[in-house]
Amino acid sequence: MSDIQTSPSAAPVAVYGLGNMGFPIAARVARRFPVLVSDLDESQLERSVQAFAARPIATTADLAQVRVVVLSLPSPAISQAVIRQIAPALPRGAVVLETSTVNPEDIHAASALLRPFGIALVDASVMAGVSQMEAGSATLALGGAMEAIALAQPVLDAIAQKQVYFGQSGAGAAAKVINNAVAHAVMVVVAEAGSLATAAGVSCEKLIALLSDAQMGLHRPLTHRYAERIVQGNYAGGMPLDAARKDSVLALQLAQSLGVPLFAIQGSHSVYEMAATAGYGRDDYAAIAKLWADWGRPTVPAAGD
Repeated sequence: MSDIQTSPSAAPVAVYGLGNMGFPIAARVARRFPVLVSDLDESQLERSVQAFAARPIATTADLAQVRVVVLSLPSPAISQAVIRQIAPALPRGAVVLETSTVNPEDIHAASALLRPFGIALVDASVMAGVSQMEAGSATLALGGAMEAIALAQPVLDAIAQKQVYFGQSGAGAAAKVINNAVAHAVMVVVAEAGSLATAAGVSCEKLIALLSDAQMGLHRPLTHRYAERIVQGNYAGGMPLDAARKDSVLALQLAQSLGVPLFAIQGSHSVYEMAATAGYGRDDYAAIAKLWADWGRPTVPAAGD
């Protein structure tokens, strides 16, 4: 048990959703606040009562003293259905923390439902797995009004000490969706690399060491080419895009000779072909980012924005 004790005088916090992530979130909140809980699964409600003395919500009248509500629900539609139900029962000035994985448009829709009742919504997306939440090492990606975040700060601190503020309402949710998209796309590339290495007789352990190297592997496109070259608009010198395109052709030829199916690497090669056709072949290969600027969707804000 934690050495942090719940204050009997603290206002209760309501947690909706006791699933894989919701349960450890509720458990962490319960270390500092009385917790009211709601879930369709009666066994999870009983488990929360036994584990951290939670009190199941019987009616919305139970929410009269609640200042902060935490949502950890399976879909935006369910979050919005819960908000429609509880908003009239919450006191004005309350704050709802949306920890579910949703898009910014879902945050805006939920905020619109709460606004007539004088209730703010903060996106507090969980950037971690269940074990990290249980251990207290999770990170929250925050978005929303600073005043609302300040009101909910003690509850946010109870959930996770590490918090990153990304900006206006929906920015935290967007950051999580982008982070997950990158991780999932890289997972496909890594699977393709593993298949190529296995077919070519390359040691998996040495492949992992190679791709983990800060100067050669997965980090370099982010820490050097995006953070330094693209952000600064510096495409002079470096490895020419034509050379990167040539290497990409070699990888496709290797895969074909070994009978390894490729999807992400094949798709990436198409981008290099387009960039070479656009006249960026002598630039550093970070110049593929120029394509998105050409399409009116730049990869960094314009200077002065």
